[in-house]
Amino acid sequence: MGAGRDWWRAGVILGIVGVLIVVPAVLAALVPTRQTPVPPGATIRLSAPGQSPETIEFSGVDGWQQRTTGDRTTAVLDGPHGRILIATVVNGVTDFATAAQWRRKVLGAQTFPVREDGGKIANTYGFAGPTCRGATRPGVCAILGNHNLAVSVLISGTDSGADLQPIAYSLRVAS
Repeated sequence: MGAGRDWWRAGVILGIVGVLIVVPAVLAALVPTRQTPVPPGATIRLSAPGQSPETIEFSGVDGWQQRTTGDRTTAVLDGPHGRILIATVVNGVTDFATAAQWRRKVLGAQTFPVREDGGKIANTYGFAGPTCRGATRPGVCAILGNHNLAVSVLISGTDSGADLQPIAYSLRVAS
């Protein structure tokens, strides 16, 4: 009498565990990613708590779709031709060269491996740093520093360099 009941109970528990695993996965697959269109002239604002300044903003992404991330330090946007933009700000930078090298490693973990391409980019708002390219996939990136902040910007896709420039040139400390 006990062995048959044990198998039945084990089957019921296994079924419940299966439902608890499968149902959320199915619902997550069915629910679309929340995106908000970026209106013309709008800026994207990111904050990394810590030393002042701690907030940056950039534009140049009119018509892109901003994904909800729940992370004030990172923006993810879907652009034309299947491009994806990931921008992240970090605070507390005291050695920019080391921070830039670290941010390239982080980009490799977030997206795909990147390598320095020897280029440099700077804007009139005081941000400057090296540019980089995807090592295994098409894409461009830049790691820009100003004061105690480092900002990494990566855009995936072929011919994405033209999309990087307006973003990098508009990047500034928010007032």
